[in-house]
Amino acid sequence: MRYPVMIWVAFLPFLVSCAHGNGTAEQVPFFHGHVFENSSPGSRVNGLSVPLKRLNSQRLCRTEEFAAHFKLLGDGSDNFRVFAHHKRGHVLLKTSGVLDREERAEYVLSLGLCCGECAGLSREVDEESPVVAEVASIKVDVLDTNDHQPTFPGADVKLSLDDATALRTAIYSVTARDDDSGKNAELIYFALPKNGSFYAVPKTGDILLVDSILGLVEPIKFKVFAQDRGWPPRTSQSVAVEINPRQWPVAPNPQPGKRTPQSQMKVPARRSRSVLESDSPVFINVSEDAGIGSVVMNLGPVRFQSPSFELVEPDVESSPVSVSRDSGDIVISRRLDRETEPLVEITVKVQDKRGERKTEHTCV
Repeated sequence: MRYPVMIWVAFLPFLVSCAHGNGTAEQVPFFHGHVFENSSPGSRVNGLSVPLKRLNSQRLCRTEEFAAHFKLLGDGSDNFRVFAHHKRGHVLLKTSGVLDREERAEYVLSLGLCCGECAGLSREVDEESPVVAEVASIKVDVLDTNDHQPTFPGADVKLSLDDATALRTAIYSVTARDDDSGKNAELIYFALPKNGSFYAVPKTGDILLVDSILGLVEPIKFKVFAQDRGWPPRTSQSVAVEINPRQWPVAPNPQPGKRTPQSQMKVPARRSRSVLESDSPVFINVSEDAGIGSVVMNLGPVRFQSPSFELVEPDVESSPVSVSRDSGDIVISRRLDRETEPLVEITVKVQDKRGERKTEHTCV
């Protein structure tokens, strides 16, 4: 009869320790709040209210001699102070300094319980009251305010551009950065003063050629800015852009498979931006890497009120370019290869609805 009793006595400390271990392994409640950066010291952490009844302070501090007090623990806890709102029965947090989201965006802290003043002296011994237990886990998010303006890391831009560059070509791209987050860091780009030749794509910062610069000799100057979508919006300092049209020498009659010496190449006279104002053939340089659908140039303006453009020679199936009937755009319709077809001659007929006609000869 002694053996069963002895077995229970042997296992009793083990069972007690297991029960005690399960009790300490219980997960503490989690609470989450937020505060805007640059808020003045003493600002309350919004959305965070810890009910005292969930902290078991009376159970942990079993004597009435010492009141329960709370202390924040963890990295960055000095940036906050904790206090109990006794009327509501909640524990709240306030900032003790000005926070910067760019320096630190979140704090993960623990709420410690002291049976007595955490920073004071215990009545029993001449030392600080220890933290009895960690009774809650707290996370504080630091929300962004629009306190940074966009910046361009690069310097001003100065380019030389072939005056026969295809329309809608992205000749350059600018990129700004913003240290804010969310909409405060979403940027749009724009160019000032507005000009008819180049356009800054708002979403990407790409600078597109949107109108022919044939015949232009003076540089085109404008500035590009970036602006965020925050409130109030902030605008960057400008990036100055200067584009110098460049007239490439072209050979009027190149022979297939034979290169013309540089000294014998001539630059045809370009008196006007309008192609159809000249009766002489117009020579256009186009890169063989130009993509299908690229606009080489526009044949307008013309003297007709309602012009209609038609490709006469060669026929549409054999020509590497097409001509838009309504707009007069010359568009690449198939891949170009300088080695097999260094020169393409096309003839375009321009006709008014009233029957008047004009024929233009163009070499690409």
